[in-house]
Amino acid sequence: MSNIDYLKVIGALSRTLDMEAVDIRFQDKSPDTIDVTMGAASKHEKNFHIRITGFSIELSFSEDYFSRKELQRWLSILEYELEQAFMRNIKIQAGTRSGSHVLIVDF
Repeated sequence: MSNIDYLKVIGALSRTLDMEAVDIRFQDKSPDTIDVTMGAASKHEKNFHIRITGFSIELSFSEDYFSRKELQRWLSILEYELEQAFMRNIKIQAGTRSGSHVLIVDF
């Protein structure tokens, strides 16, 4: 079992995007690999892949979701929401891989 509460991570995503989780699927019957679809009435659905390892998560999503400027602004809001949810300092490293943004979040 993971050391990180995935529901708190999904909650932080929900608050920062002003969207709700409409589908949560665990891959390969593992509690540490999750696909989340977020949606809202007037917004396009967004899909996120979360992989939890020890005291960090890897969060990946399409590069099309944010422009570079929007991504930087969203990352600071996400960092704040995660810090509030977990009551500890959070470090986020951002990168890209084959058409996706990949965030490594260390708790």
